[in-house]
Amino acid sequence: MKLPIRLESPRLILRPFEHADWPALHAHYADPACTRFTFGRSLSEGESWRAMASMAGHWALRGYGPYALQDKASDAVIGAAGLWYPNDWPEPEIKWALSRAYWGQGYASEAVRAVQAMALAAAPEQPLISFINADNAASIRLAQAVGAHLEEAREFRGRPWQLYRHPGYGPRLEIAPLDPFSAGAQALLAASDALMQSLYPAVSNHLASAEALSAANVYFIGIHADGQLVACGAVTRLQQADGLAYGEIKRIFVRPESRGQGLSKRLMQSLEWHLRTRGIALARLETGIHQPEALALYAGLGYQRRGPFGDYVADATGVFMEKVLP
Repeated sequence: MKLPIRLESPRLILRPFEHADWPALHAHYADPACTRFTFGRSLSEGESWRAMASMAGHWALRGYGPYALQDKASDAVIGAAGLWYPNDWPEPEIKWALSRAYWGQGYASEAVRAVQAMALAAAPEQPLISFINADNAASIRLAQAVGAHLEEAREFRGRPWQLYRHPGYGPRLEIAPLDPFSAGAQALLAASDALMQSLYPAVSNHLASAEALSAANVYFIGIHADGQLVACGAVTRLQQADGLAYGEIKRIFVRPESRGQGLSKRLMQSLEWHLRTRGIALARLETGIHQPEALALYAGLGYQRRGPFGDYVADATGVFMEKVLP
């Protein structure tokens, strides 16, 4: 997506970075209070310059990125805000960074609201998050103040983080671990069983039971849309005899009335993320020839066909796929 390179809000100009901006941005990056939850330390002048260069370069690589925040009254550059998507981030996000002298005056929320409005108008098909260290209370308050809601808690870089979803992108979603014996989970599993049994003979169905999904090496999650459980998925952490660790993705299912909203993709991304944060760089799955939408989803996410793995044997309807996780 390509977005406008300049925005305005009542007090701010959001514009491309210029080389002369780096000393003002260094006021943020050199302050350990500002970088506590990002870099974890103050940056040198050279590191601040490179941080600014990475934001400027983001525009060249992605077609969008953060803006320099220029105060209209003083012309001072007071921070940065905009879209941000490093390779290890779960999804594109709205980020912000403000020098401490400007905290508590509403500048960050003003900038974020300008970015929200621009993104909804220019790229309504691309939902946006803010990915925040769970200890960063100030950023969490700001995310909530601009209407973002907590969708999922995740481990990242060895610490708890929280994924906030910005408003305007369909139903309010929450992704969280799911008890496979709960009534909602049992209903989803029963519906999934019925679908698979209608598509494939019994010998070709390999459906994980609630007991299997409750094992210690299984991560079973559900998606609630506006409070109603509408989807589920699981990944089992496994190891081959040669020591290779991988995760097998199972039980991806979305209620028929909730399909077409990208929920299967959200499930897959969350399950892959679970593997990555545990140092597992390979995901595998088994599906079937009578599920063209699922096959298209997996291929679109980078899964490649392969032969049977684990205890599976080839049959006329089975399809086996895997993906090396970045």
